[in-house]
Amino acid sequence: MEMIDVSGYVAEEKMNIATSYLVPQAQVNSGVDHDTVKIGDSAMRLLIKSYCRESGVRNLQKQIEKVYRKAAFRIVKEGISNILVTPDNLQEFVGKPLFTTDKMYEQTPPGVVMGLAWTAMGM
Repeated sequence: MEMIDVSGYVAEEKMNIATSYLVPQAQVNSGVDHDTVKIGDSAMRLLIKSYCRESGVRNLQKQIEKVYRKAAFRIVKEGISNILVTPDNLQEFVGKPLFTTDKMYEQTPPGVVMGLAWTAMGM
């Protein structure tokens, strides 16, 4: 089998980028203090795994900003002092997961493709 190198970030790199750069930037842009809204590590992992599977971090940045905007709205509207985003309440902020790990078939039927690769030289 041939190994194909695809540029991008792995989940741990995305996690570090999110906590070091994207979350502080979203806090400043939304005007929320870092003690007021916190995204737990398990919620961040779920966000990366179920919502942001692209090789870069642009969609992750958009999802984090969405969480902070909705949290800021809740703080103003409902007068909440602290919000902790967990895997249980993550859907309230970003909606249903885009990617799931559910199997479509228990046993793959004939004719269903499990993977596909393309090169400049053909299939």
